[in-house]
Amino acid sequence: MRGCPKDRRGNRVNKDAGASVKSIAADTKQRRPRLVRAAVSLPDATTTVRMLDADLAIDAVGWLEVESSAVCGTDIGLYRSGLDGPTVLGHHVVGSIVSLDAAQADAWGVAVGDRVALEEYLPCQDAACAACSSGCYRMCPQTDLWKGKRRVGLVSAEEGSGLHGGNAEFMQLAANSIVHKLPADLDPDLAAWTQPFANAIDWTINVGGAQEGTTVVVVGPGYHGIAAVAAARAAGAAQIVAIGLSSSVEGLEIAEVLGATPVVHDDGDLGEVILRATAGRGTDVLVDTVGLEGSAVAASARSLRTGGRLVVSGLGSTPMYLDLKALVRGAHSIVGVRGRSPSAVTRSIDILASGSSGLDVVPTVAVPLDEVDEMFARMVEGRGPSSPHVVVRPQPVLAESAGRTEESRVS
Repeated sequence: MRGCPKDRRGNRVNKDAGASVKSIAADTKQRRPRLVRAAVSLPDATTTVRMLDADLAIDAVGWLEVESSAVCGTDIGLYRSGLDGPTVLGHHVVGSIVSLDAAQADAWGVAVGDRVALEEYLPCQDAACAACSSGCYRMCPQTDLWKGKRRVGLVSAEEGSGLHGGNAEFMQLAANSIVHKLPADLDPDLAAWTQPFANAIDWTINVGGAQEGTTVVVVGPGYHGIAAVAAARAAGAAQIVAIGLSSSVEGLEIAEVLGATPVVHDDGDLGEVILRATAGRGTDVLVDTVGLEGSAVAASARSLRTGGRLVVSGLGSTPMYLDLKALVRGAHSIVGVRGRSPSAVTRSIDILASGSSGLDVVPTVAVPLDEVDEMFARMVEGRGPSSPHVVVRPQPVLAESAGRTEESRVS
């Protein structure tokens, strides 16, 4: 399968990460939860905190005590459009292993007490599956967001224990969970960036081709847009431009602190805006995180340098006109992206652990389980916090101490 990594296992073992984490799983004895507090989201776009029975788990090979569950635009989009049934959302999950079968520990190269980040995918891992057998498990039909829907934060809360997402004190681990070991001392706020930053690395560097000396333009200074700015910075881009609406000025300010030139653009010719921001030189990489579609394609025809790439990660529904002459003459590429490769997760963890990502400047809005309903309602209505880094902290101690900002409590 083209564009997919050769890594067949997908589970990262960092030998330098340390054997265990001194946090919510301080000892290495097996601990299995019984009754678990969870924020259960419902089809009517409300969320209620319930006690779920871990003893009802089906095919659980272990348990994770959840440290953080970062809120993604996908969560809010699904919530707004109506979930299929009661669901424990949350697919950008970090936590500590408190229980694990010996065979699974050996297969993953981790142990009880280790701190890990989960990918959202629950692939079939069948040898007959073209995606899984090629190492591209993120494209497995079983774990597809619109088809099989077997993924962390999307499996029904009425199935088994119901503890299949990160918005709970504990969640069950399955044999097909994808885990990546984290350094024991990685700051909790930075650890919560593991998957979104990995997405950005894949989209901006691996697919977009950003490297030292290039120019990168990011449209949309939201959750993934800020991560894309950080990825471009990590690649050594000579110029980074972040473009957003006047209503997203706070996100543009964060992007500026990360090294981007902020540009407010509410209407008009996006291509002209990009050319002005780059002094007429254009851009090597244009990352559309909001789903502009037609206008992004039109802008790329005018503003991409020779060999430049338009990377589309946002979903939109507007009609599109494609200027094939500009595409061919400029040797441009237009690429759609989903998720990330295992190598991008490895690089994300390494950069976050090095302290060079810059994402520590982004305020973390920590949300305890009891406030998920109100926070989700705000975000659905477009009244969410100015910082894009909203993180559910199921553990009371972590919710009170980690990443507190003036907006950390729902008001």
